[in-house]
Amino acid sequence: MGLICEYPCRLDLFAEVVKAKNIQRQEKVLDEIICIPAEDVGGRITQIDDIKVQLISAEETFVGNHRVKVSLAFNLILIVVVGEDPGTFEIVTLEGFNFSKSIPLDEFTPPLSPQEFKEEVERSQIILKNWSFEGEILGNCEDPNSPCFTVTPVPGTCISLKVFVDIIDKLTKFHDIVAFAELDPDDC
Repeated sequence: MGLICEYPCRLDLFAEVVKAKNIQRQEKVLDEIICIPAEDVGGRITQIDDIKVQLISAEETFVGNHRVKVSLAFNLILIVVVGEDPGTFEIVTLEGFNFSKSIPLDEFTPPLSPQEFKEEVERSQIILKNWSFEGEILGNCEDPNSPCFTVTPVPGTCISLKVFVDIIDKLTKFHDIVAFAELDPDDC
């Protein structure tokens, strides 16, 4: 079936236009020291082989007409080596991490005034990419000099975890775009 069009043709589009965006490169979303009990993994952790993130939610709320609040909820999955060489690989899931940050409108490109924000922004989109991780074994949890030491020491491994990610926040509005064109009569 061919395109039937009178002269000139009218193409009516509905497009989402980015009004402003903010990029937070390698934002630190976690910096914690955690004790992983030996009973959870079958011994002491001797190496952190890999770290993965399980994103639970990425939300954004508008705080009045002056700022945007980005909130992330995520779990971490650690692949660790337990015991000495060759050791045993175990998977550890650490749950319930949260991060939030408020971004003032003047930190967006281009900066938005509260009035522009109110009139020109209908929704937002969060993009997370380039996750990176740092994991370091700090020692035994029951060592009195360990940062994981508590009044009732737990046999386990004390680990420092840091998580970084690029957070791209796009503020958008839908626009109706109309294009007029003429088709070559030979193409109709």
